This record gives sequence, structure tokens and C-alpha cells, in this order.
Amino acid sequence: MAVKDTIRKRTTSPSSWVLPKEESCIAPDDVWSNKDMDPAPFEHRIWTGWTFFTYWISDAFNPGQWATVASFVGMGLTWWESCLAILVGGFLVAIVITANGYIGAVLHTPFAVTSRSVYGYWGSKFVVFSRMVIACFWLSINSWSGGIFVSLMIQAIWPQYAKLKNSIPESQGATSQDFLSFFLFWLLQLPFVFIHPSKLKWVFNLKAILVPVVAIGTLIYAVKKAGPLASSALSDPTGRVPGGSKRFIAFMYSVTATQGTWATLSINVGDFSRYCKKPSAAYVQLFAIPILFSIFSIFAAISAACLNAVHGTSDSFYQAYDIVGLWNTSAGGRAAMFLGSLIWALSNVTTNISANSISAANDMTSLAPKYINIKRGQMIAITVGVWGFAPWKVLASASNFLTFMASYSIVLAPIAVLLAVDFFFVKHRKIDIYELYRPNGIYRFTGGWNWRAYVALIIAIAPNLPGMANAINSNINIGNIQYVYMVSNIVGDFLAIVVYLALNKFFPAQEALIGVPRHDLIPSSPSYSAQGGYPVDYSGANEDSEDREEKYRV
Repeated sequence: MAVKDTIRKRTTSPSSWVLPKEESCIAPDDVWSNKDMDPAPFEHRIWTGWTFFTYWISDAFNPGQWATVASFVGMGLTWWESCLAILVGGFLVAIVITANGYIGAVLHTPFAVTSRSVYGYWGSKFVVFSRMVIACFWLSINSWSGGIFVSLMIQAIWPQYAKLKNSIPESQGATSQDFLSFFLFWLLQLPFVFIHPSKLKWVFNLKAILVPVVAIGTLIYAVKKAGPLASSALSDPTGRVPGGSKRFIAFMYSVTATQGTWATLSINVGDFSRYCKKPSAAYVQLFAIPILFSIFSIFAAISAACLNAVHGTSDSFYQAYDIVGLWNTSAGGRAAMFLGSLIWALSNVTTNISANSISAANDMTSLAPKYINIKRGQMIAITVGVWGFAPWKVLASASNFLTFMASYSIVLAPIAVLLAVDFFFVKHRKIDIYELYRPNGIYRFTGGWNWRAYVALIIAIAPNLPGMANAINSNINIGNIQYVYMVSNIVGDFLAIVVYLALNKFFPAQEALIGVPRHDLIPSSPSYSAQGGYPVDYSGANEDSEDREEKYRV
């Protein structure tokens, strides 16, 4: 009866979803917050440069990254041109990730809170929402990919599973078997999502060992399968993009797609770096990201080039499951297919845990702290976030996959770069973290929105909108502006930086410019911040922002 009453109450009374108000060590009493949004406590600050390095090893070796570089080969680049695109794009995005990682390591606040200093207390909600949607989308895509690996695992044991009767219309681009396997992967993944990553360290370590083994095995298989065709496939493959402007466009489009892949983490890397012992720990990412991703891309690029030469197509075998599915030729091959699929599926689970479900839950918590905590956020992400999208459409072809990665980054890339530019060049690394939690504090700007940031963001996005429309529908003629879209992230970042710095030069938000930073919680004794030795005036910590405006103004 109690369960029945609870269900009735939940479905008829919105107020029944209100969470018990948690005490915050930093937010004012009249502001609804929770401990997850507070600055990371000292005992949780354990990340080092080595932690970041191992994190990126785990993140680099996943089916999504394999598909990224292999899709470049499918588009007509050689294996080494594809790897070079990964290196260049990886380095460009690593600059922004490192900068925002440093900010998180200095302030120890989550991305959703830090962004208030740039976009305003209320204006930051749009930024957080954008990041949340993409986190859910990636959660969905990785889960669908994991479902395909589940299909291959079942087929390795029961081959008749491949002949499962289909009752789904062909127009959907997926079968009953696909959706059943998708559900099975979701069901297997579900328990892991609710376990804190710190307790799953063994899973991540296992992935870091096993995935490279599968990658090397796949490379050997592909080269052996190509045989005498391998040489031409790697040096001058059939279907290679013609030289000159067309090849340059394809290369730069691949660079942009690489940046787009990690545009999400460019924004919320602070959710991880807030646990750093020292800000310098974030520096390792500047080199770890492009180098690790480039090394892994070699396996995918060569494998795709060789198999495309064998099968005579440039739009297949860009996904890891396309290759694993080829091993279903003998008892030994089926055993390899089962093990390879199991390891790739494990890789998808770890990526969903570390980069998607928790990130989405954090964002939801900050958007609606009165109704959503981390647990509820993860439940929403793993249900609505997974089932609410159509990942089978995105993964239908290499061109669709590239379009998806390149298009959504036209919004996320300038959002990320503005976070870094504001901290280093506008506020000169001086933030008051206490004010980040005050709706009417110094980061309120105009009605809670920093119009300067949004003007810069709109101007940065606008030139890339025609290119995105053309990428989605090639029948839309946009003329020479297509050349702008092929470097959309670079153009967007440049415009965002120039416009934002100019607006702050001529229309500075004086109330947000302080002379003495507060980069940490007020300790009991020392008068210096634990981050970088910045002198901190701890007096008047509980003063209203109006009383302190002149005190902290530059």
C-alpha cells in the first residue's frame, strides 16, 4: 500500500519530488544547492599529472575514437593523412582542454559553477544544458554501439541469432535483433553506472590492457587479409581524394571533426581537474591528448585502409564492430569475435561511466538542484538520455558520423574557448568562488546574464550555420562559405576571442573584476590560497556582495 501511495503521490503532486535541502559549505542559506556542487574538499584532491595521463589512455582506446579516424580513411584520405588530422586536431583541442583543466584545478569548482563567472549566474544554464544534451547523446551512441557488440557475442555462441525474425520497418534503419541487443547492453551496463568510478578502477585498468591487444590483433588481421594489396592501400588507395583544394578541404574537415569529438570535454574537464592536488597536473594533457590519440589512430587507419582495399568500398569497416563481424568464419574465428566484442563492449561501458553518465548527472543537478541529485540525474541520463535519441541513424554511415561530430561543435567549441579567455585575459586569473554561488553577486552581470559572452557566442556560431545546413542537406547551395565550415572550430574560436576581448575592453563588467582572488574555501589559519600561492584576503567572507564591491574591485 505504501508503494502504491508513493506512486500516486509522485504522479499527481510535483512538490513530492522536492529533495531534502542539503547544507552547503559555501552557498548562501537561501540558495538551493548541494554538496556535489561545492568546491572539492581537500581530502578528495588526489589527482596528479599521472592520473590525467592514465585517464586519457583509457579514453583514447574506445570504439568511438577508432571510428573517428577510420571514417577519415573512408572519406578518401590515406592512413597517414588521417593520423595527421588526429594529431593536428588533437593538439588544437588539447590547448583548450588544458586551459580549462587548469581553471578547474585552481578553483576546485565544477564546470556548471565555474561557468557562472563567464556567462552569468543564470546565463550559464544554457551552457550547462548544451553540455548535458551532448553527454546524453554520446551515452546513447556508445550504448547502441555496445548493443552491436552484444549481437556479435551472441552470434558467436548461437549463430542462429543472426536470423532472428525482424518486425521493425526497414525505414528505421535497424532490426529487431539490433533493438534487442541494444536493450541487453543497456541492462548489463545499468549496474555499473551507479557505482562510483573510484570503485571500478580495476575495470579501467583491465580495459587499458585488453583494448590495445585487440587493436594490435585487428591490425595484423587487416594487413594479412589485404596481402599484396596492402602496399597500394597504404600508399595510394583507390578512391583517394584528388590533390589540391579538394584534399585540403577533406583534411581540414577531418581536423574539425577531431576537435568536435572532444568539444564536450573541453567544456567540462573542470569536473575532473577540480580534484587535482596542484594546477600543474593539468599540463600533461597538452601532450598526452594528441600523442596518445595519434598512436591509437594508427591501428584504426591502417586496418580501415587495408580492408577497404579488399572489399572494394570506402564506406565500410570504419566501425570496430564492422571488422569484428568479419571473423565469423570458423570456430576459432567465432571465439575471437566473442572476445573482441566483449572487450570493445567493456570499453564502451567505461567511457559511458567516466565521460557521459556522471557528466550529464552533474549538469542536471546544477540545473534543477531542488528536484535532481546525482542519483536521479544518472537515472534520467541512463533512461531518457539513452532511449530518447536515434543513434542508429547517426551511425548509419561514415558521412553521417562525421556530420554529427562536426556540426554540434560549432556551438560547444566557442563556449569552451570563452571559459579560458575570460579567466586568463579578462579576469586575469582572479575569481571569487564565494560569489559564484550568489544569484545577486558580482557574477550576476545584467539580469543574471553576461551579454558580452552571448554576443561573442552568437557571432562565432553564425558564419558556420550555412555550412552545417549544407552538411545535413547537400541540396542546400551555400557557395564559397563551405570553406568557412571546413574550419568551423578555428573560425568560431577566433571570432569568439576577438569579439569577447573587444567587448570587455570597451564595455568592461567592472563589478566582476576583483583585485584579490578567492580560489579556495576559507581555511582556519593560513592567509594564502592553496592554489599557486595567490594572496587571499579572508576577512569579510560573509559580507554581502554590495558591501564588498569596492573592496575587491580593481
